[in-house]
Amino acid sequence: MENLKKASVEELEKKAEEIRKKLIETVSKNGGHLAPNLGVVELTLCLHKVFDFTKDKLLFDVGHQAYVHKILTDRGEKFSTLRQRHGIGPFMDPKESPYDPYISGHAGTALSAGAGIAMADPNRKVVVVIGDASISNGHSLEALNNMSGKLKNLIIILNDNEMSIGKNVGSLSKFFGKLMVSEKYMNLRDDVKNIISKLRIINRVSSTLERVEFSVKNFFLPLSILESFGLKFLGVLDGHNINELLETFEKVKEMEGPIFIHIKTQKGKGYSFAEKDKEKFHGIAPFNMETGATTSKVKTYSSIFGEEMLKLGEEDENIYAISAGMVKGTGLGDFFKKFENRAIDVGIAEGHAITFAGGLASMGKKPYVAIYSTFMQRGFSQLIHDISIQKLPVRFIVDRAGIVGEDGKTHNGLYDVSMFTTIPNYTVVAPTTSQELVDILEISKDFNSGPLVIRIPRENEFFIENDEKFQIGKWKEIKKGKKNLFIATGSMLKEILNIDEELKVRGIDGTIVSAGSIKPFDEKYLIDNLEKYDNIFVLEEAYEVNSFGSSILDFVNSNGIDKKIYKIGIATPIIPHGKRDELLKEFGLRGENLIKRIEEKIDAVKE
Repeated sequence: MENLKKASVEELEKKAEEIRKKLIETVSKNGGHLAPNLGVVELTLCLHKVFDFTKDKLLFDVGHQAYVHKILTDRGEKFSTLRQRHGIGPFMDPKESPYDPYISGHAGTALSAGAGIAMADPNRKVVVVIGDASISNGHSLEALNNMSGKLKNLIIILNDNEMSIGKNVGSLSKFFGKLMVSEKYMNLRDDVKNIISKLRIINRVSSTLERVEFSVKNFFLPLSILESFGLKFLGVLDGHNINELLETFEKVKEMEGPIFIHIKTQKGKGYSFAEKDKEKFHGIAPFNMETGATTSKVKTYSSIFGEEMLKLGEEDENIYAISAGMVKGTGLGDFFKKFENRAIDVGIAEGHAITFAGGLASMGKKPYVAIYSTFMQRGFSQLIHDISIQKLPVRFIVDRAGIVGEDGKTHNGLYDVSMFTTIPNYTVVAPTTSQELVDILEISKDFNSGPLVIRIPRENEFFIENDEKFQIGKWKEIKKGKKNLFIATGSMLKEILNIDEELKVRGIDGTIVSAGSIKPFDEKYLIDNLEKYDNIFVLEEAYEVNSFGSSILDFVNSNGIDKKIYKIGIATPIIPHGKRDELLKEFGLRGENLIKRIEEKIDAVKE
């Protein structure tokens, strides 16, 4: 850090090249958010040179653009372990480093948290770097509305990476950057405000003066709307011009805030493949550095959903697809290309997406809302108030349900089953095979009994031969056995089938049931079959509290059935980052550790 403080502009430029190389090498091996970090290299270097983040605070919104910050602080030597189990985490996390003041896995949190930190300690500078997508989030706008000029130590940097900086924009950036941080401008700005204020006091404000005031503000303060939030606006700056950034940061360091700095950066800068395909390299699996190509060609549940949506969209013009900033991630890329008028990306605004879909459904349309499980939590109120109460037939595709892997504890999708089994009027299904997903999507087209939730994991497709079509409220017996009953929903059918032979070797035989229908579940099957088995296991890749297993347990108790139900799910919802395979094993949902969990339950009964 000391070397950085003394570094010249030329040395910083060389350091920027080294960091970009390190980012590309590491993410190509481990996967991660490459394009956002390539775009903030110079910005982060300059912030660390000017400010002292052993005392001051730096927050990133979203934290996936904090890789450079990690390299520059106490994690540079370990950066090669990024997103690996027991390695460097994917986002900012106070438990990982004192240089990370607040956890930041979801968009829209940094302004609110930064405002709280700034108010709690007015003697520190608090710098918030926020993206142009994150700042439009409702949470961010609420934070801006609440600042009211009170936080003198708060500096907000808008990292605008929507497009590359062109020559004309660069020239304007340079002009406005120098103008806005000049003492003459700041003094003139304050003088104009004082004159207008005094004229108001002596009650001589006329419509003409109001027009003058408006014109003056717009001439001297671009994006003057920010002034209504009590913010001083600076910019637009070239986010890759180290001289310009240093000059600005040195001056704002001595200014009273809150201050808002608009910076233009190029997402993916320095790596041609990321510059050309920003969305692909926003968050990417391991890839070939020389070609930019990823290796996996296996179908995922998300891609199967996308293929089927394309077919449904061709069959029914009332079908709409809604994404919250994850069009390609949820498999909707082709639908959006083919049906532009029926494809809506609302950005990072999950609450709006849900209520918007409710509006469509109220008019007889058939909306499909595809959102990652972890982000579906952001619309919890709307799921209740806007959808459930009116029993509107909105189709929710809950993607990345369960353990997601390398994106870690802020991104695991472990609460959705608890949410949707609690809220009235929802039908909830978790297809256990790729064919079941196809079946339920076909059913969904004409499903009008209220909102429908289709839960899919971050997993490659699993297929077994079974001619029996999926039915809501009905389960299927996949394999018949004795003494033990294994009721598996979603991804857990694959897991229990994979260990079935080893269970037999250890003297544990049982019937395996595909329980894709979670709500309603197959009550008749339970009543007809529970008495036949000594041990009943409910397996799910979800939080055990208020789970699918809990619903079955409540049913058994309320019907006076004297059977103990063993829940096998996620005991703790705080799952760290690492490969999905190793996390499933570590937390007892795959392989030998799943066998041990089953054995322990059976052994406990014998004792």
